[in-house]
Amino acid sequence: MASQGAHPACLFLALTLLVTGAATVILCTAILTNHWEVITFDKDAVEAITAKHNTTHNLTWLWNGKVGKVVIQLHHPMKLRRQEESGRSQRLRARSIRFRRQTSRVIYLAPLHGGIWTLCVGLSEREQKHLRDQGFPLFGCINYLSPHFAKSSDKNDWVQSKSGSVSVTSCYRSSMKNDDWVTRMQNLSISCSLVCCILLGASAVVGSFGIIQRQISAVLITGVMYILASTFGLFCLTIMHFKRKTKKDCVVLDSQVTPEYSPARVFQTGWSLDLGWGGVVTCLVAALLWLLLARIMRYNPISLS
Repeated sequence: MASQGAHPACLFLALTLLVTGAATVILCTAILTNHWEVITFDKDAVEAITAKHNTTHNLTWLWNGKVGKVVIQLHHPMKLRRQEESGRSQRLRARSIRFRRQTSRVIYLAPLHGGIWTLCVGLSEREQKHLRDQGFPLFGCINYLSPHFAKSSDKNDWVQSKSGSVSVTSCYRSSMKNDDWVTRMQNLSISCSLVCCILLGASAVVGSFGIIQRQISAVLITGVMYILASTFGLFCLTIMHFKRKTKKDCVVLDSQVTPEYSPARVFQTGWSLDLGWGGVVTCLVAALLWLLLARIMRYNPISLS
């Protein structure tokens, strides 16, 4: 009779562990992938903007319309600081800063996709290498926490690339509020995702201890921790959904395009966001199963032998 009573409890334990593993894998995969948002350019809007400035803007589509190359003739030549080559000492380079005038500017309207941690160029390695040789400053993925990202965010002067095009522009003061908004939302989403990862890791340790040592309190704590993980996951999903309050952020995205082409950007959610919603729901189900498992263990102890 005792073995018959323990059999349903063991089945419920197996179900709990299965759902818990699925919830952990789904939520961690969503957090670590970089397809939460997809950033593209509306071709009709880009062509309309180019037609409006047809005297100074020349548009060329590359790779069957995947990337737009816009050559802008400047009415007033821009004084640009030369990009210094590595070598010598920084003191000598500081004394020998030279300037030249730029009469035209080239921008590339390239697709991007980003996650909680990174922003990536949505092109193949061959296409990225081709754009990089022509002066496109982004390659691969940029981590929001990297020093390179912080340096490019604070840059306020014009830099000339090897091909003669301008790769980084100054941020406009009118959009600094948008920059603060996006930066705050980005930092909050990173913080919430880190808390989720910590809770999921701690839940694995506490839950294993509770099952092996048959500690009901540890099983209850595991259920509560999964509720907290789903709560912070919900915060992260909400922040990422509403992060793009406007279509200007004055950081990496606005450094690649001029203000005329900012309205042509299209922000869409990617499959990582949908995977995150599934992870949050599965975490809630896992939390409920852990709480029920603690109740079962109180009245029907589980034997692992």
